[in-house]
Amino acid sequence: MKVGLSWDLAGDDASVLWPVVNLEAEAGDNLGYDSLWIGESRDRTCSCPSPAVWLTYLARRTKSAQLRAIRLVTHANPVRVAEEFAVLDGFCRGRAGIAFAAAGAAPGQVQETIDFVSHAWALDEFRYRGEHIRFPAHTPDDAPAGASTPQRTAPCVPQWEWGPEPPDFLTVTPKPYATHPPVHAEITDDAILAWAAVHGISPLITAATPTAEAIERLARYRATADAHGRSRAEVEPVLERRLALDGPSDAHTLGCSPQELAEAIRAATSPAAVTHLVWRRGE
Repeated sequence: MKVGLSWDLAGDDASVLWPVVNLEAEAGDNLGYDSLWIGESRDRTCSCPSPAVWLTYLARRTKSAQLRAIRLVTHANPVRVAEEFAVLDGFCRGRAGIAFAAAGAAPGQVQETIDFVSHAWALDEFRYRGEHIRFPAHTPDDAPAGASTPQRTAPCVPQWEWGPEPPDFLTVTPKPYATHPPVHAEITDDAILAWAAVHGISPLITAATPTAEAIERLARYRATADAHGRSRAEVEPVLERRLALDGPSDAHTLGCSPQELAEAIRAATSPAAVTHLVWRRGE
């Protein structure tokens, strides 16, 4: 099982807290932790509204840990997200990954954002027509739903000769260093759970969800994926928990002696085939 670190960005002084997180991230990378997670938030003075910027800094301070961000789709321009994470992936040489959170999002917005970003990374010239995303903005209503590519029946016109008319198909650049950067969906409702399971999108359950509910959701995800013939090898179920070594347990925290903690982690992860545990640090 992979083990990662994430942090509560809680406090009144970012100049004090952020360097502490950086030191823990560097130490975690040196100790062999598999991933480092920064979540997007804006509710406190220490919050990070742009995790890709922070992780790009950590790309130069770490060697092997995966650099993962949790982005809120309600605050994300999908074109900018595709661009900024391609830049991050280039700086860290293929170690970048992203999870999309649905807090406050309209139905289907997470699914559409993931679909768009994945195509933006993989395709050259394309267009996209969705309920929440239209790229380019003048894409007509009769364009195929989702991503589509040009038929290439007309002669090639160099970009510098396009003139004032906007093209119907565009390329999002740069492309990520990795062929397929890891993409996760935070599982917050049944619709996202079913869609992710059917389409082979890796699930993430954060520490905000009680452990019993998290295990139930991930087990249901696995059952749905199995029923639709999805391979267990294509996804990376991630469970984020607070850990309290020799401390008390609660609905969101696994706490006990080292041996008991190992058994508690095994009991929490086995039913749902979890392959990545993230230790939530902080409050």
